[in-house]
Amino acid sequence: MRRLFWLFGVAMLALSALGPLAAAPAAAADPSLDPAMVALWNQTDAPVANGSVDRSWLWGPQANHVLSEPYTYSALPNNQRQVAYFDKSRMEINDPSGNPDDVWYVTNGRLVYEMMTGEVQVGQDPDIYNAVLPAAIPVAGDPGSYITPTYQTLGRLMGGSPNHTGDLVTATLDASGTVGQDLTPPANVYNAHAESYPDGWHNIPDVFWTYLTQQISPLVSPANWVFVTGFPLTEPYWTQAMVGGTQTDVLVQCFERRCLTYTPTNHDPYKVEMGNVGQHYYAWRYEHWQTSCSSTPTRGFGQLWTSNSDVRSQLGCPAYQSTQQQIATAYETFQNGMMVWIDVQDVYNPLHTVLVLYNDGTFARYNDTWTDDQPVNDPNITAPNGLFQPVRGFGKVWRETPGVRDRLGWATNPEQGSSGAYQRFDYGTMIQLDTPNEIYVFYGDLYWQSSGTWKSFYNQFAG
Repeated sequence: MRRLFWLFGVAMLALSALGPLAAAPAAAADPSLDPAMVALWNQTDAPVANGSVDRSWLWGPQANHVLSEPYTYSALPNNQRQVAYFDKSRMEINDPSGNPDDVWYVTNGRLVYEMMTGEVQVGQDPDIYNAVLPAAIPVAGDPGSYITPTYQTLGRLMGGSPNHTGDLVTATLDASGTVGQDLTPPANVYNAHAESYPDGWHNIPDVFWTYLTQQISPLVSPANWVFVTGFPLTEPYWTQAMVGGTQTDVLVQCFERRCLTYTPTNHDPYKVEMGNVGQHYYAWRYEHWQTSCSSTPTRGFGQLWTSNSDVRSQLGCPAYQSTQQQIATAYETFQNGMMVWIDVQDVYNPLHTVLVLYNDGTFARYNDTWTDDQPVNDPNITAPNGLFQPVRGFGKVWRETPGVRDRLGWATNPEQGSSGAYQRFDYGTMIQLDTPNEIYVFYGDLYWQSSGTWKSFYNQFAG
């Protein structure tokens, strides 16, 4: 945290060297906006507003909301600080008694980190925060763009990776959080820079690196670009977004303070833009903030959901009118995963389906189309000694679906019937198998999504 503050100070020092301030255009002249915030806006976005530079906004044309927010800090009267929400970010003043010319006077909020984790910092000490549900808001495109990953989804992808400097960016991400590869991406974008972390690297593509270090100069340089974005939290991913009602390919990468997007079909110099993080955060905090759920899960689901903050924040609340229900199940283990059959007798959302769970943490869902008048297995297939060919619905999916047999391998045990439980959540599904005594968490609504990621947990409920 101190490293971030130091780099922020370096960046603000660069701001103070930019020379006399231009007069603020009327768009930024909110009478309640602190003069230091106006000055910062002048040094960054006034050139965009008056047409002297041609690039996308760093903050936005005006402050949309100027208000006080609770923030525990001895320098603040009544522990309230002034904040200003712009389209792209939030300005903050944590010590109004300080020197407005000081490099620490106006700071830039870590809004993306908070929306991805649900940890809303409400004090100068980073350990002072409110734990809420992460933001189920698409990171790019039109509001409610159902084909686009949300901040909540991206929160599951935080962490380091190998250094891919110089490599073509081919990673893809869908709305469910499933990561894939497209070897012929919508545009040839290459990783140009990598930041080192204890758990690995985060790679920054050339289109974003050029934007941060050249196109919004002199505010930003290779030495102080972190002022604008903070450090990267995710890798860059190609995804889909609805833009003006049209499905569009977009490259997205989220940092602590901003999300950057690259849209190849946009005209220069608007291919790279800051995401509307300030708009999203304000909507999340003041319109959609969930600090509690109208209902909570019970029994084994409830024990896991209550005790595991990662599961709780990633699944969200139980879906509307969804309660735990008993279901018929079956399962079979394979060399590289397992298959689970579920029969959910739900009036609105019935499921008669085969779930293929791979050891790499991904799953795929297939409708169970096997019937009693179809072959139980293929007599021409002979399993190696000690292994098995799956039968019935498992066998049909294993034999007839391209790629499943190759990825799963042979069954290591015969299929076993079981009973279990099922419940839908805002961002996923829980399934319990009585035998084995496990709870499977699927990050995706199984009724709507055909693939995603999964984890298993031992069912500790003894009731």
